[in-house]
Amino acid sequence: MYETLEPFIETAAYLIHGYCLYMLLGGFRRQRIDKDKLTCTLTILTWFAANLAIRYFVFSKPPFTLCDSLMSFLLRTAAIYIIGLCFYKGRQLTHLFLTLLFAALLYVCSQIGVGVRLFLVDGLEKLSWHIEALHNVTLIKLLVDGIYLLIDLSAVAMFYFSVKIIGKHHSRPADKRSTKEFISDMLPALMGSLVSVALYFMLLMINEQGHLMDYDNYKIIYLFIIIVFVAVWLIILYGFRLQEEISDLQEERTQKNILETQISQIQNSMLEMERFYESVRHVKHDMKNQMAVMEKLLCKGEPEENKEITQYFNDMQKTLLHLEQKIQTGNVVSDAVISNKFYYAAKEMKDIHLEADSFLLTDDVHVRAYDIGIILNNGLDNAIEACQKARQKHPESKVYIKIKSFWKQKMFFIEIENSFDGEVSWQEDGYPCSTKAEHETHGIGLKNIRYCALKYGGDIDCIAAQDRFILSVMLKGRKAET
Repeated sequence: MYETLEPFIETAAYLIHGYCLYMLLGGFRRQRIDKDKLTCTLTILTWFAANLAIRYFVFSKPPFTLCDSLMSFLLRTAAIYIIGLCFYKGRQLTHLFLTLLFAALLYVCSQIGVGVRLFLVDGLEKLSWHIEALHNVTLIKLLVDGIYLLIDLSAVAMFYFSVKIIGKHHSRPADKRSTKEFISDMLPALMGSLVSVALYFMLLMINEQGHLMDYDNYKIIYLFIIIVFVAVWLIILYGFRLQEEISDLQEERTQKNILETQISQIQNSMLEMERFYESVRHVKHDMKNQMAVMEKLLCKGEPEENKEITQYFNDMQKTLLHLEQKIQTGNVVSDAVISNKFYYAAKEMKDIHLEADSFLLTDDVHVRAYDIGIILNNGLDNAIEACQKARQKHPESKVYIKIKSFWKQKMFFIEIENSFDGEVSWQEDGYPCSTKAEHETHGIGLKNIRYCALKYGGDIDCIAAQDRFILSVMLKGRKAET
């Protein structure tokens, strides 16, 4: 019975393995073909054809040797890598990592099935000599065939759910991973592959030399093989999950450090504003004495002193202009943040147009000043970075940053509009990819802004049109009516 079903079981296994390869590659990489179903079909058929070719050219003539098994492993690994290159975009390191991961899981799951088959079937044959009911050859054959069938199906199911588990715990895009992260992710898969292959080929060599033929003396080895392969399987799965959790924890720490830095910047800005207003108070106090002096000079009415009075007025005007606060939004924190960012932008880029006249925070806006500071800090940092890129690409281009706010029903909107070079790539979550060189800080600015928006029942939206980029932040700015 099993001999009749074996070709169909093997065909089904190849097709399921091909679908698993599609899930794994598609979960980490972008497809070269826009149509998802077409990519899936091509991946499955290519994998199926590759396995049929390997089976025909390598295992067409028994007996099978150690070299045949080694050649089969290498060819399947190469087929995985080539399929990844043909149908999916990504770095070479990404393809290598996914190839090792898929090959390790495939090999480990299949060898667990082989180990269980040896342990159960040989045990059943041994047991048949001691139980008269099992002396029936037909019954033994049916039991063995049933065990073979069950083990094959279980090995395929085990492999399928292993790939599903990895996809479930895959939380970071492959393009955002650094080389160190890839190496760390690759180690469990590489170790699993090496251990599995080494143990498998050691057993093949022993069997070819005839040293492992007596089950009475070596039956515990089969159980040991199963335990080792299960351990390797768990190392691959949970090693990958552990690396993902470590990466997530590192990202959270980086985000926390950035938030702490931003808090420090806001605190410094508020101290600067306090010093500014304190200096203004001193100027107002001194102005009384200065006005008294001016009155005396004017009362004298001596023409030769007109020049002195004119110079005195000019000096006063320069002092007042120096102390004048150009950004007035109605909130001390937002005044400080926008002033500092605009000062930095004007210093870095000549002739940049900076506008915040339409940005106002009235008493109706019930949003914490701290959260407003986080939104403006991150949003303006991204806007300045985009303008710098646009100016580098087109040195003579006109760049600008505009900030405005408005009400729409009960929602308060903050919009930061800026120039950019017109090139943008989008992540799966609908937000633009960061161009920062540091992989650890990718997208943290927008995440911080969105986190603040969600606290107030809002969200963010990014709009890119030609050379204009708009970050729109929606907040529930009014208290709920009672």
